Amino acid sequence: MAKVFDRVAIDSWLRDEVVRKFPPGGLGDIKLGSPLIVNPGETAVFVRSGEAMGTFEPGTHVLTTANVPFLMDWVEKGLFGGKNVFTADVYFVKTTDLTMKWGTTQPIIIEHLNRPPGASAIVGNGTYVVRVKEPWRFLNAMDAFRESVRQPQLKDRLDPKLAIMMQDKMSELAIAKNLGPAQLQSFSQDLNELLIGLLQAEFDALGMVLVDFNIRMGLHPKSLEVVTNMGYGTSYTQKQQADAFVAAANNPSGGNMGEIGFGAMGMAAMQNLQNQQQQQPQQTQQPQAAPASGAAGMPDVMTPQQAAEMLQVSYEDVIAAIEAGDLKARKIGNAYRISKANMEEFLGG
Repeated sequence: MAKVFDRVAIDSWLRDEVVRKFPPGGLGDIKLGSPLIVNPGETAVFVRSGEAMGTFEPGTHVLTTANVPFLMDWVEKGLFGGKNVFTADVYFVKTTDLTMKWGTTQPIIIEHLNRPPGASAIVGNGTYVVRVKEPWRFLNAMDAFRESVRQPQLKDRLDPKLAIMMQDKMSELAIAKNLGPAQLQSFSQDLNELLIGLLQAEFDALGMVLVDFNIRMGLHPKSLEVVTNMGYGTSYTQKQQADAFVAAANNPSGGNMGEIGFGAMGMAAMQNLQNQQQQQPQQTQQPQAAPASGAAGMPDVMTPQQAAEMLQVSYEDVIAAIEAGDLKARKIGNAYRISKANMEEFLGG
């Protein structure tokens, strides 16, 4: 039989508790006329059948049909069963500041496509401070409808979300402010201040406020290796990638290295090259001079950006052409790489 309670309150919290359910251990009936005591730094949310019935701020509230509108609704719907009691779960939520320690378990990849090598691997550690501002939204977003939710449990859910938020917002910031690896590392304090504003919309969705953010950030000691392995840049593994192209070319089951097409854009690029050759002084137009010069300045493996510069077209044109189907290339991770042989074959028509 459910126990009948004539007082609703949390008399003592565990030091790191954020949420506490009343009554503990299952269902309980609450007697009409009972006091609901919400202490400073708490909010109480009444829940029945998965729906929020009412939220109470700090103070002492008498639970009567005259004082609590939703109780009158329950009387009219016959939810009291003729008794002077009602059944509900009450979730008490702490609304004081919560300080969380934070550190990267995996490097955060910050894109800065307009600065080489195109991305940086960032590591960091420090603290951030949050506070619950919308308890019902918080309970739902953080799956906190439990007997008790403690700070380490909350941290386990928040930390991965924060890493994703930081990756997205810092990439936007790096691109907008033209930040490269060196600037990202020296911009740490300013980033903390900017990220509070940038991340707040994300915390709004969790029913929380980001009060403070103090994370020390720096480049991962093997940042170039990490981002190159993910397909950014070409400098440090160029030879390994070139070897991979050769191996793929010699592989009968997958030796076409991917088909990339330039279509009309490629034809325009070749026409542009031909026009430039015709405008040069006669003495520079020796047989094979232009192809030999182009071949000499052409790396063994090229990014789409390098190919675009060689063809004198935009990066976007190259990416659009990559999806059409006339030039051979290889896709490594999320990035395309074009071999010298394939470029020469394309330019040769």
